[in-house]
Amino acid sequence: MSKKIFFIAMILMVVFSLAACGSGSSETAAVAVNNPFGENGEKLVFDHDEANNIIFKGENGLSYWTLSDAGIGALVSYDGALPTNVQTDSNGVRTYTFTVEDIEVSFQIYVKPETIVGNDNDVVMVAFRYGVDNVLYQIGEHFDPKGIEAYAVERDGDIIKLHETLDETAFAALFDDNDHSPLGDDGFRNKYAYDVTFTYGGVTKNIGVYVAGGERPISTEDATFFDWILVIPVAFIMNFFASFMGNNFAMGILFTTIVVRTIAWPIYAKSNDMSIKMNVAQPDMQRVQAKYATRKDPQSQQQMQMEMMAVYKKHGINVLGCLFPFLQMPIFIAMYGVVRRITIEGGMYASGVANTNFFGINLANQRDGIIGMVLAGIVGGTMFLLQKISMKKPDYVKKTASHNPNPQAAQTEKTMKFVSYFMVIMMAFASFQSNALALYWIFGNIYSLGQTLVNRKLNEQKHEELQKKQLMG
Repeated sequence: MSKKIFFIAMILMVVFSLAACGSGSSETAAVAVNNPFGENGEKLVFDHDEANNIIFKGENGLSYWTLSDAGIGALVSYDGALPTNVQTDSNGVRTYTFTVEDIEVSFQIYVKPETIVGNDNDVVMVAFRYGVDNVLYQIGEHFDPKGIEAYAVERDGDIIKLHETLDETAFAALFDDNDHSPLGDDGFRNKYAYDVTFTYGGVTKNIGVYVAGGERPISTEDATFFDWILVIPVAFIMNFFASFMGNNFAMGILFTTIVVRTIAWPIYAKSNDMSIKMNVAQPDMQRVQAKYATRKDPQSQQQMQMEMMAVYKKHGINVLGCLFPFLQMPIFIAMYGVVRRITIEGGMYASGVANTNFFGINLANQRDGIIGMVLAGIVGGTMFLLQKISMKKPDYVKKTASHNPNPQAAQTEKTMKFVSYFMVIMMAFASFQSNALALYWIFGNIYSLGQTLVNRKLNEQKHEELQKKQLMG
């Protein structure tokens, strides 16, 4: 029964974790506009005689990202008439303003005047096109300009593709996040927007980015009670091992799994010890149950409970022993959380596990296509093998069952099989969400296989000793 409770608890942990990952509002909280560009800039710069015949539809036309508090971004292509709210400055730069779900946003184009006044190479406008990762950040992350397309428009209509003409360092230097810090007075900030300032050729423009969703980085600056007592210590151990091996995240996971599972082994052994004692006590328990099978009055039931307690005492069974599996749960939940959170930017140990490569697999990736499916398959396969071995009855259980058939026990066994196989499916599905999590479960399952085989041998010996002790009185 204790194993059944343990498996159900594990399933609930996975379900709740998946639910937590998908929690949050999907309503639009911010909007980031992709300026229209066109293959050669034809949707960004127009001659004076084209000013009244501007079309933004089609590839690289006007589009925008809708960003939600759930950390979800959706790309929407602008479909409709040109916004009527427009302002034109002295250089010929037009600023169009429109509204998306009550959020006011704008974009710019340049219409060359009939007569250009001033230096042809003066920059009159800058424009941007983004990927969602450039404008939507998770908790703890800093602004990163990598992937942004930035265009500088000169007075004569020439366009400079700054993201191509400048090296990475020079391009990044054009952005200023105004000393933005992911940490606020009450921990890591979430569900908020801030501006990044871009300056080039005397033109300054703000880029609005939004922070929402994701796991909290592991940090003493934003730690819960559970973080302090388990998550941070486990993360320290993982960082300790990884730092000795070139900051290798995979090796950190491997050795921390061994340490954590070994620490939890006595609890596991204690749970098995109770199962052995329950098995040895089965004949006495069944005699008591048979004695009171037809006596349902309160007095008889109370007497039966007293005799059952005497059986428990005789065999050294602690009625609270079924709680032993739950003592492992906080440790395993902490390990589960550390694997998912330790690499997150802003965390105190993120640099210590920065090498996320494992035989060509990037452990930082999530939902990693074919690689993710292969890892999930290995998780499912090792978990299935573990469950198969775990549910295989030792010889002493088979012998007891043959002499003392119990329909209720048979039904319980079927239920446990269903729960176990369902657990395999759930773990395989959950492991696809993260390569690092999949690797942790693979290491954990392999360790548990060895643990199960060792404990099975020890249990056989202990059962034999208990049987002898009972026969000798």
